[in-house]
Formats: sequence, C-alpha cells, structure tokens
Amino acid sequence: MDIRQLHYFREIVNQESISKAAEVLHIAQPPLSQQLKKLETELGTVLIHRYRQKWELTETGEVLFQYAERLLSTMEDIKQQIEEIEQGSAGTLKIGVSSACLSLLVDYVSMYREKFPNVKISIEKGNSEELLRKLNRKEIEIALLLRLDHSEDYFVKALEKQEYVVVSPREWGNVFSSDQVTFKEIANHPFIMLGAMEGHSYYENILRAFDAEDVTPEIVLESKDLTTVIAMVSKGLGLSIIPRVAYAVPMEQVKIYELKQFDFHVEPVLIKTKDERVSKAASQFWELVDLLADEKGQKN
Repeated sequence: MDIRQLHYFREIVNQESISKAAEVLHIAQPPLSQQLKKLETELGTVLIHRYRQKWELTETGEVLFQYAERLLSTMEDIKQQIEEIEQGSAGTLKIGVSSACLSLLVDYVSMYREKFPNVKISIEKGNSEELLRKLNRKEIEIALLLRLDHSEDYFVKALEKQEYVVVSPREWGNVFSSDQVTFKEIANHPFIMLGAMEGHSYYENILRAFDAEDVTPEIVLESKDLTTVIAMVSKGLGLSIIPRVAYAVPMEQVKIYELKQFDFHVEPVLIKTKDERVSKAASQFWELVDLLADEKGQKN
C-alpha cells in the first residue's frame, strides 16, 4: 500500500464511481480498477461492494477511507507549509542581535513584518562571541552585530558606521563643561568599560586613547553586554563610552556627550555563514536590509 493507491482509493469513494474517479484523476478506468483490486488483495479484504446498480463501502473500506483522508490531508498541509516556507510567506526567521545593534534590528524587523506578516520571527540576543557560536551551530541563520576584525568565514553586509559617545548618569548633572569630552576629563570619574570581545578591537582602542593622554581610567565595572553597561551608568555607578548605534535601549537616565580626539568608529554588519543554505525567510530579510542600506547610501 502506497500514497498513490490511497489517493486513488479516496477519489473513488468521493466520486462513488470508478469511472468518474478515473475522469477526475485523468487516467483510464481499467488501470484504476486494477489498482483497487490490487489494494484489496494486498490488504486481504473487500473495500467496496460493487453491484450492478449499487455501490457501498464495506466496514474495512470505511476504516481505510478515514485513514486515507487523515493521511492525505496531513501531507497536503505539509506540502503547503513547505511551499510557503520556500516562498518566504511562512516559516520562521531565526536571527541573532547584539545589544549594540538592537535599535537597527527593531527598524528592520518592523519593515520585514509589513512585507511578510505570516513569518514567525525568533530573536536571540547576545554578545558577538555568543552569536557566532549560535550561527555556527545553526541555531540562528543571520546575525546583526558590530563588524569583526576577522570575518573571512562569513558573508558580510556592512551598514552605516557609527561614532562613539560618552554617557554619564543624568543624576550627576552637567559633568563636563563642554559637549566635546576628552579622555583626560573622563579619567577623573569612575569608568564602566564595555568588556573585551573576540574579533573586536574596541577595548584596546579605548585603553590606547587613555594612554595617549597619559592618564589611566578608574575602571570600576566591566561587562560585555551593552545593556548592562548602560544600566550601570543609569544607576550612577560611573560613566562609559559606547557606540551611538545603541540608542534602542533605555537612555532616559543618562546624558550623552560627543567624544573628542577619538577617530574610531563601529560598523554594524549583517552576517551569515558561507557555504550554508539559509531559509527563504532569511534570504528575504537579507535582501530587504541590503536594499535599505543601498538606498540610504545613495541618499548620503
């Protein structure tokens, strides 16, 4: 017994006639009759009583018909879901994001949802190291994070670069006399450092900038999670230097200053692994971001 035989049998029952079923199935009547007889022989039962002017299912025929209905309906549903996934109209988009890039993701996801409302979106948040591990383990398909120093194993879509800014607790008031802050001024206050992460030179660049001013920062806390850093600043535990792109996290309790004498920038990127097929939903998200980034580049 195979799927084709069940399909034929269901159609015979639905049409209540082998000849009508043959027309619907676009096959000749004799081969269809042979398939029914073969199915009855294989199961060792009569499925349909066929009289000169009467036609009816047997008890075993009714059991098989109900089974065929459930199985074939399930297979049709599976086929439809697969087609929708391949077309990008359904399925799940699995994406990872670092806290520094959360604001960008919010915008992109909002636009993506408008185009593909039936796609479920699963978001994993973590630092760059965690996201790379998830990407390599195929737990996510795409990651939005700050550019890595080494990214040869990934396809990379660069987004608009962002400068660094100084954030201080709002409860401290006007800590600095100017909107342009120097590293020498920062060294006079408790400092919360965004921790070193593999593939990023932020940590080293910040320390070199302090060294260039012949000062040493008073590092009171370190964290690789940008949301945690901002939360600690908000609580008045110190000030910090963060990428401007991080503004999606709550910033009501901090003041923002421009950073002087620091030419380094961060570059958000969208990445996916090379030589690995991604879902249609992921491909369309990539294409959407690519299009938006190109449009923004043309305006600038």
